[in-house]
Amino acid sequence: MRNPTGLSILALALVTPVALASDNENDLTRVRVPALQGGTSVNWTLGKGITFANGDNKAVLGAWAKQEYRYVGGDVATNSSDFRIREGRIGFDVSVGGDTKVKLWIDSGNAFSVKDAWVQQKLWANEQMRIDARFGQQKPMFGREGTGSTAKRLFPELSLSGNTFSSSKRTRGANGILSAMDNQLHVWVGAHNITVAGGTNFSGNGEDSANPDKELNYQVGFSYDSDNKGGMSRLGYGQGDLARSEELRWSVGGGVWIENESTGVAAQGMIFNLNAAVKSNGFSAMAEFYLRSAEIDGTSSADASATGITVQGTYLFEGNWVAGARYSWVNIDDDTGVNSAISLTTPSYGGTSLSANGDATEITIMGGKLFNGHANKVLADFTFQSVDPDAGTSFDNIIFRVQHFIRL
Repeated sequence: MRNPTGLSILALALVTPVALASDNENDLTRVRVPALQGGTSVNWTLGKGITFANGDNKAVLGAWAKQEYRYVGGDVATNSSDFRIREGRIGFDVSVGGDTKVKLWIDSGNAFSVKDAWVQQKLWANEQMRIDARFGQQKPMFGREGTGSTAKRLFPELSLSGNTFSSSKRTRGANGILSAMDNQLHVWVGAHNITVAGGTNFSGNGEDSANPDKELNYQVGFSYDSDNKGGMSRLGYGQGDLARSEELRWSVGGGVWIENESTGVAAQGMIFNLNAAVKSNGFSAMAEFYLRSAEIDGTSSADASATGITVQGTYLFEGNWVAGARYSWVNIDDDTGVNSAISLTTPSYGGTSLSANGDATEITIMGGKLFNGHANKVLADFTFQSVDPDAGTSFDNIIFRVQHFIRL
């Protein structure tokens, strides 16, 4: 015969999580599961995932979905109107004693792929500084906008310049990271399989894959922040001033990326980046500059050159409504007769790409509502896209997006 007392205790254990979710019985954004603890606490917070904590060790299981409607019209051959699943991600973030960190995330929004799969290990530390090494598939920390999490954007898509020269793609490799000055200064060096530039025509241009030409790419970069509260540095930049910072917060950064290519042509490229961001009283702004050059090794053949700029700003109104504007521009200025393999092609976003000398410009107006900060939001933007090659036909397009994002 079953023990009724035991069944009652089991039932109590199962319903207790809801009872302990919050002091407010109608607030179920936080759930605890004492029946599963055994020395490990388990809780769920909307937007932060399910956290398993045991002493100095912690693992967070998270997931998010990003869905979008997009309309493209203008001088494109055919106007388009479609609904898309931009991202559908699930993954773990693990910290072991604060010295070892593991990140493993997968995405099945369009096709299954591994996004992040890296381990970061503290190598040495004292009261003033710390040195870590990060190995695996990761965002290589080149470019402020691209390095920031897609979950913390207010503009639905990367800027034209940011995606051309940096992008938010991952690459397999290793970074050494120095953190100093009360965690306000970060300096890193790294070696990676592929170039991070989304607009490159080099063969090594795709994440979740091995190195196609056995040549490594290298980088060095830095970021200095006005404080150590987080959310400013390229190591964790989030768009917008959701905290309505009472004091002016700022961050500056820069880096150099060296591209190497040996498939098809033996070539090298170099991308230079400078960036800055500020936040204060609901206002947030970011500026980024890129300069790229590339050449074929050992020849006097034509070189490739390109420049990019992005300037954007947002303001958070009462009621967590947000509005903003962005200007992004790319100029391609290759030598006559350049080999197209070392040049760039700007992203089209369903509109028109620039793949020869000329200018591409995008002016974007955005607005949206934040229901729970970055964890649950609806964003919309309207982009005026102008592609003006030095030779050939110019194109003017409009791109309209509505995007819903929720992080569980």
